[in-house]
Amino acid sequence: MQIIDIHMSIRSALDDAIARAVAVGALVAIALIHVLQLPTAFAEIGYLGGLFIAAIATSLLLAALLTRTSDDRAWAAAGALAGLVLLGYVLSRSVGLPGFTSDIGEWAEAPGLASMVVESLLVAVVAVVLVTRHQPAAVPETDRATAGVPVPATPRDAYGRTLRAP
Repeated sequence: MQIIDIHMSIRSALDDAIARAVAVGALVAIALIHVLQLPTAFAEIGYLGGLFIAAIATSLLLAALLTRTSDDRAWAAAGALAGLVLLGYVLSRSVGLPGFTSDIGEWAEAPGLASMVVESLLVAVVAVVLVTRHQPAAVPETDRATAGVPVPATPRDAYGRTLRAP
């Protein structure tokens, strides 16, 4: 294994660890924000409290899962959860939810704004992780002078930048 390969594998592992830490933090923040808003949600309309409990439980489950694995399905579920919670917030503030229209136009509530920021961050992190993970591998070029022997590919980092030899 060449020094560049070792560097790339360490860099890849570090990038994954940072992304997972950010995602776990965002999922815990989503759960905490919804725990703090739970009494209000139940007081306003019962099913909204039930949705908050589902968001809390799912956030904590996915946070625990992402501490143990970096599976694409866990990443996709985390992004989907954040996207759905964000969509629910936008709907509740724009057109209202069934039987619950009292929050239409109430965009400036601190917990709601914090939730939107955290959920948007998580959706962005998940998108970056899944897109960069599934970029097609470069097809090695062949050297005509050596009768089709593959030429080593130019080493690149996780962002597609060319790596220089140390």
